[in-house]
Amino acid sequence: MRRKCVFLFVAVLATYSCSKNQIEPKSNPQSNSLKSIQFPSMTQSFNATSYTQSKVINLDGVHDITISGKAITGGSVPAITLSNCYNVHITQNSLTNSTEVGIHLYHCYNITVDYNYIANVSTGVYVDHPTGGGTVVDNNQMLNMQGPFPRGQFVQFNNVKGAGNEIKYNKLQNILGQSSSQEAINLYMSNGTPSSPIQVVGNWIKGGGPNSASGGIQLGDTGGSYQVASGNIMVDPGQMGLSISGGDHISFINNTVYAKAQYFTNVGVVVWGQAGSKVTNATVSGNKINFKNSANSQNDNWIASGNPTPAGWGNNSWGANISSAILPSNLISSSAATSPLQASSSGTVSNTQQASTGTTSAPIVMTGKNNVTIKGLTISGGSSPCIKLANCTNVYITLCNLKNSTNVGIELDNCTNVTIEKNNIFNVAAGIVAKNCPSGGISIYSNQMLNMQGSVSGGAFVQFVKVNGSNNNISYNKLQNILGSSDSQNEIDLVSSNGTSANPITIDGNWIRGGGPNSSGGGICLGNNGGSYQLATNNVLADPGQFGLAIIGGNHMSLTNNTVYGKQQSFTNVGIFVWGQNGAAVSSSVISGNKVNFTNKSNNKNPNWLADGQSIPSGWSTNDWESNIDESVLPTSIVSI
Repeated sequence: MRRKCVFLFVAVLATYSCSKNQIEPKSNPQSNSLKSIQFPSMTQSFNATSYTQSKVINLDGVHDITISGKAITGGSVPAITLSNCYNVHITQNSLTNSTEVGIHLYHCYNITVDYNYIANVSTGVYVDHPTGGGTVVDNNQMLNMQGPFPRGQFVQFNNVKGAGNEIKYNKLQNILGQSSSQEAINLYMSNGTPSSPIQVVGNWIKGGGPNSASGGIQLGDTGGSYQVASGNIMVDPGQMGLSISGGDHISFINNTVYAKAQYFTNVGVVVWGQAGSKVTNATVSGNKINFKNSANSQNDNWIASGNPTPAGWGNNSWGANISSAILPSNLISSSAATSPLQASSSGTVSNTQQASTGTTSAPIVMTGKNNVTIKGLTISGGSSPCIKLANCTNVYITLCNLKNSTNVGIELDNCTNVTIEKNNIFNVAAGIVAKNCPSGGISIYSNQMLNMQGSVSGGAFVQFVKVNGSNNNISYNKLQNILGSSDSQNEIDLVSSNGTSANPITIDGNWIRGGGPNSSGGGICLGNNGGSYQLATNNVLADPGQFGLAIIGGNHMSLTNNTVYGKQQSFTNVGIFVWGQNGAAVSSSVISGNKVNFTNKSNNKNPNWLADGQSIPSGWSTNDWESNIDESVLPTSIVSI
């Protein structure tokens, strides 16, 4: 456990307390009485409409589950504890009234925590020494953190490392007299990557204190690297607003902070390498700050002696003309404690560039924009892409209806860290096309798409062209073509794209129904024109076209645990094939654990084919080539557009 340290500033500064509030990693502390619960798998669609009372949940070593719709009172233990788990979705739960934390994640990775209500606990979500990346804490509502020190955060990352870690679009409120907080969001000894920094984006934070170590967002706590906080809005967050307390490549960009004078308030923005932690390559730019200290004096910023001035310092608005009206008086939905939060009613996210919600819009074209949310729009593209982004970073596209274009639904060109989720895309030439994106972070989750028309980008639902790096994902989408109303080639197509050995481009848990009548198209195509480190796993395909799954080039390509059914049609051919086309050799491939039942146009079973000279992929004998499956592997209609 670390010490609490108090230093005395000069002039108008009050005391600033650095709250390096870590506890040592610990083993799973409680017995697991809920192993028998049958949680939904992550590949299932699960949207809770009511809560069910539940005992505390304590799981060790589980994966590929969803925990949803539970109302849990923690008492003296965390409401949910996961140890050594991965690929878990915790969503739409009510977690309340614990002297411990709401959710404790220990030695886990690829965990998504979203649309939960968490109230009256010591800390909302505590992420403790994960064993990999992919920790996502998005769109939750949290009320009244109780502490005491070293707890008291809404979200704390402790030694979180790697790609795909984020804290986004949460609504976080402490009511003075009903809470005792530290920093609202704290990143302790945590490290992102140059292409995938830890992102703290678009959160609303209201209320903090009375602790003299309380505040809004603390980055670089006792060091760390590659952390970015952008587009966050804070009102009266506590003793401070934003703090860089150490570390390398730490950035505060385009945040808004207002605080009135209270007996514990001190300073808006702090840059101070605490406990011997140096601050290097920091950026503080584009922020709007209006912060009063306990003496009712304007005190917007402070750089400790010996610390370099961060890049962009002159681009901030000190003494900005803002007030407490930048946030509503109450951030928490009135029904959150009794009814699960829904994605469609989670509220408007405010970033520096904010599209209107609930409106009809002309096609959107953006170049060179950062920290943008495009939400709730209905767009008919005509002859243009519905949304076209070039050279953009940190963009979130959600809850849009994109339709009726002879071009694509969404086009990304040379973009980084773009998340596209929960959109409806239909009657366009192709759904989502990302090209020339060298730095990763292209995430396409939980969208619905219907009837791709071709011929732009081969009529794909999703196509990556020269997309490289880490944190590129196409997961849990529902994709349907109706024969006679569509003309697709490859439904998901990876062209000249490269993941990494630690973080392959991942196509996971998608449902694909319908394809054709094109005689050269099919379901999921890896290694088109080469590439490397691509993985398609746990996808379910019914009648996807001429083929089901294919590897047609590249190295370290994997098809694992997919399900493919294809009935006889005039264009059907083969379930899974491997063939290095156009001079692109196939090497180090894996094809294992797949279930295939595929009939060609001659009404012969044709589950697989290896081209002449092609080496047998690893795991070939583990596939079920004559699987007892039929059309019922998917519902007749998988989209609800």
